[in-house]
Amino acid sequence: MRLRVARLRVLGMQIGRKCWIRRIRVPRNPWDIALGDEVALDDDVVLLTTGLRTEQPRLVIGAGTYVNRFTMFDTSERVELGCRCLIGPFCYITDHDHVFSGERSSPGECLVGAPILLGDGVWVGARVIILKGVVIGNGAIIGAGSVVTRSVPPHAKVAGVPAQLISTMPSTNSEHGR
Repeated sequence: MRLRVARLRVLGMQIGRKCWIRRIRVPRNPWDIALGDEVALDDDVVLLTTGLRTEQPRLVIGAGTYVNRFTMFDTSERVELGCRCLIGPFCYITDHDHVFSGERSSPGECLVGAPILLGDGVWVGARVIILKGVVIGNGAIIGAGSVVTRSVPPHAKVAGVPAQLISTMPSTNSEHGR
């Protein structure tokens, strides 16, 4: 694992201290990725970024976040996860989609994107899809198998296709001590 981390750093990926990085895939643009301290990426996580080099990374994963196996981040604008997030297995998080005009065009030509932001302490269940332009508030919980097409308020529980509000939880100060 140390060799894997060293190789990714040499390629330009920003990796914080004490990160646990299994056999992940970074198909291109490793300089577009920043990991906070103590981030854990399990087997077969894909960190895919697309586009010209920018000053700020496109994909930012906050400190203490765990990303479970077979999850894919597909980023052309910006995807940012807060601290202490838990991402379940087989999730797909993308900040863009394609415009279809009926005529054939090149693959990157018709991308339409909007940034995604997950707050601190967000839990995302297995096989969740999060689409462009979504902001998920601190402490929110996304039920397994959901498709998130709209923003989610802090401390809300959502589930379904598309994800709908199930309940809201009161904010507690104990979350800040985790």
